[in-house]
Amino acid sequence: MTRTADGSEVYWDGGHYDAFNSPYEDDLAFYLAEARRARGPVLELACGTGRLTLPLRKKGVQVTGLDYSPAMLARARAKAAAAGLELPLLRGDARKFRLAGKFKLIFMAFNSLQHLGRREELEGLFRSVKAHLAPGGRFIFDVFNPDPRYLTRDPEELLPVAYYPDPSGEGKTLVNEQYSYDKAAQTSRLIWHYRSEKTGRTLKKRLNLRCFFPEELLALAHYNGFRVLKRYGDFRRRPLGPDSGKQVLVCAPLL
Repeated sequence: MTRTADGSEVYWDGGHYDAFNSPYEDDLAFYLAEARRARGPVLELACGTGRLTLPLRKKGVQVTGLDYSPAMLARARAKAAAAGLELPLLRGDARKFRLAGKFKLIFMAFNSLQHLGRREELEGLFRSVKAHLAPGGRFIFDVFNPDPRYLTRDPEELLPVAYYPDPSGEGKTLVNEQYSYDKAAQTSRLIWHYRSEKTGRTLKKRLNLRCFFPEELLALAHYNGFRVLKRYGDFRRRPLGPDSGKQVLVCAPLL
């Protein structure tokens, strides 16, 4: 049986997650603009440690965060408390969530949709999103645009992808990435090797990301009852093109 995407192992520690991803901020201005444009309650699915949720709240957005990982939510709640922010940070499954009220914007950022590998999971996500959208509401998500150069990488090759101060306060952590592409499951299978320079110990964590090709993604939205209003190739709203590294879709339920 072919394994599908899940990506759960890399979310074991909120401190390492934040340190690893601290350079990535190019999406914040985009999602802030969309949240302000929504003029109503906002829900972030797979909010993680609050990398986007908390800055949105600081800017006055009425935002709720939902995530499946207790470790990520614990980190988000601690950061919110330290910043004096009050906002709902809820544990839930994006594939089948039920919340009170509806939202003018629901978004799923930072490739999180790629953790859903099976058709039933994706159908559950779109169904849950549709049930929680207020009239005129939007669903926005972003994923990688698959690059054939990565899909053919040597599975034994290790490449550095992050280098940051260890959250323990001792030394630094180097993260090397091992990559293979599962053609049957259409899934990138990564192993991240977290090496502590202080102790020399290496911890391995797996990350599986389902790959969505552009025309497939349009069909996925359509057959789950959504129309694509806008499709961008980056967070600067440039059109999707041959060299685009991202796919950013702004969707609304079909009438």
